[in-house]
Amino acid sequence: MQQKVLVFDVDGTLYDMVHHEIPSSAIAAIKKAKENGHIFVIASGRAFYGLGKALDELTADYIISMSGGVLTNNKKQIIKKHVLAKEDIQDLVDFANAHEAGLVLKFKDGMYLYQRSEKINWLEGQMNSDIGQEIFVDCPLQNHHLKDEEVLAACIHADPKIVKAAFSQHPCMSFTSYCEDGFDVAVKGCTKGSALSELMQHLNVKREDVICFGDNYNDISMMETAGYSIAMGNAVAEIKERADYVTSSTDQDGIYKGLLHIGCIND
Repeated sequence: MQQKVLVFDVDGTLYDMVHHEIPSSAIAAIKKAKENGHIFVIASGRAFYGLGKALDELTADYIISMSGGVLTNNKKQIIKKHVLAKEDIQDLVDFANAHEAGLVLKFKDGMYLYQRSEKINWLEGQMNSDIGQEIFVDCPLQNHHLKDEEVLAACIHADPKIVKAAFSQHPCMSFTSYCEDGFDVAVKGCTKGSALSELMQHLNVKREDVICFGDNYNDISMMETAGYSIAMGNAVAEIKERADYVTSSTDQDGIYKGLLHIGCIND
């Protein structure tokens, strides 16, 4: 079989959010696919320092993190990164203060909690995650971005109508929904899909040799970029509708069954 680039979202795809684990069937299937010569890629909204267990157990060849803001290899060397401008970050900070929004800024040294962290629905889970605990820093002074530090991505939680009204025409930032009131914020045009395109160019591979697995809205861009897309059985309806194939849920051997379906492993 022609070598394939296999791209996996983490939360809800590789990582079972109910049982808080990467299923053993998924680990075994991915290891077998790698033995068969295929390239293993993780694509996550998480920061690269919050993917410890996924990286340790599976040894990804490449990592797309911060929703496309950073592309690294298996030696954690940065291949590509996209940095938010300080004036754009200030727009986010001003908005968060005006609307009491939850705001987290993602720096290379940690996640800085700027505003109303209680509104951020994934925060407690990732603080206590057994896949890899991210580094969180309380920043009530909201000043870390004013130092000589690069902001690679952000997350904001607020009424989606207000967010869209304020930022839908913003020239430099893009907002990708990942839940009812939560948005990944990145440099305009920077998504999992754009980072996947950069990786494809880096590897000099064709679109038809790229297969992605996902479950949520922020996976749409990479599903559109890949030649073939697989939705998890626990995916939101829109992802299932867009996918070429729907496998079973993460906790029902969905990764194993998906890899078996496309012929990257044998039964």
